[in-house]
Amino acid sequence: MGLIEFEPGDVVYVPEGPFSGVCAVVQAVDSARSELRVEVAVGEQRHGLTMTFDEVEWA
Repeated sequence: MGLIEFEPGDVVYVPEGPFSGVCAVVQAVDSARSELRVEVAVGEQRHGLTMTFDEVEWA
């Protein structure tokens, strides 16, 4: 997949899963584990979740 760099504040699109079709804001990056900690806002509720890099597609 090559080198992918994410930083807190980046916005990513969630293509599938329970939050399919929404955007999330990167809160933290764990490069060693290839994980992103993101926050998704649905209405007035905010949800935190962890995604691996291979689950993230550039939009």
